Amino acid sequence: MNEMGWNRSGGGFRSVNLIDEIIVDADTTNPKVWVPLAPGVSLRPFMFDVTNGQWSSLLRVDPGKSLACHYHTQPVHGYTLAGSWRYLEHDWVAKAGTYIFEPPGEMHTLVADPKEGMTTFFVTRGSLIYTDPATGKQTGYEDVFTRLALARGHYATAGFDESVIEGMIR
Repeated sequence: MNEMGWNRSGGGFRSVNLIDEIIVDADTTNPKVWVPLAPGVSLRPFMFDVTNGQWSSLLRVDPGKSLACHYHTQPVHGYTLAGSWRYLEHDWVAKAGTYIFEPPGEMHTLVADPKEGMTTFFVTRGSLIYTDPATGKQTGYEDVFTRLALARGHYATAGFDESVIEGMIR
């Protein structure tokens, strides 16, 4: 092992990390890989990090559709790949190529562009707490375990082998 924490073996370097890298076929053209979250809102999962309470996925929202008012218990990172979207509570628009950072505790309602919708890569940690915007009262929640259960059920119904989802879990 060298000073960088790497073992040299077989002509290359090998991590001393006990968890293997995750390599997911990032096909987004097959409609079966998209997990419905709400009408016009779907998720394309890549990884469920159950140890750290985090998931990495694409979120696709059809034109004019929205994700209910919520806040996050941990930071969220996002990168818009296609279309555009905004939060009703802010005046900025995340267009393709926009990186966003969401601090924990900031309540917002995601709305996709009414003509083109949006696809954004998100890395989400902690929970989404769905909230009634008028009263501030919690109406539901999602976390890595609820998202994993939803994806597991959808993939089973869609005919995927269980190993597809199991390969996304870390």
